[in-house]
Amino acid sequence: MISKTKVLLVTATSMLALGASAALASGPVIVDDVEIVYTPPAPMHNWAGGYGGLSFSSIGGETFENGAGPFEIDSDTGFGVFAGYNWQRGNLVYGGEVSYISFEAPYVGFPANFQNDSIEIRGRIGYALNNVLLYGFVGGARTNLSAPGISVNQSGATYGLGAQMMFGSSMFAGLEVARRDVSGTGGTTLDTTLDTVSLRVGFQF
Repeated sequence: MISKTKVLLVTATSMLALGASAALASGPVIVDDVEIVYTPPAPMHNWAGGYGGLSFSSIGGETFENGAGPFEIDSDTGFGVFAGYNWQRGNLVYGGEVSYISFEAPYVGFPANFQNDSIEIRGRIGYALNNVLLYGFVGGARTNLSAPGISVNQSGATYGLGAQMMFGSSMFAGLEVARRDVSGTGGTTLDTTLDTVSLRVGFQF
């Protein structure tokens, strides 16, 4: 019995030795390194800096005279310019802007009465989604109401919402909805709500 066990052990040892010799004879086993390629995310557009451009606006609104009315502004269009400066912190974009729209919109039923022009100073704050900026603004506005024999300058608040998209590195286009609540006195009190929907195209500096 002992002799059979010895024979089995010797045989097993010989087989292990032969297997090890064959492995060494074939050379070392080489495992290729796996290269991990990291692709960084595309950088977010930076909205910080100066900007300026042109606008085309659809205009409407109404006026109350000493509480009587409303007297509607006939639909009209106007061209404008704007310029401003943005700062950015993360996705938050904020800054200031000056805007001017040139128009002469008559009143329904009063073709000699006109609402004229609007100039504004605004504070803006928005949220950047890479090359898209969603924003709101509030500020001060000044406009003019003219009729035969009178010309009344009106001032008040302006506020609204807008969105713009950057094309390439500097050109952008956007849409903006704004309202101006203004009033003035010239022998009579004139309270006007002036609304615009504007297409804006500009460049970032």
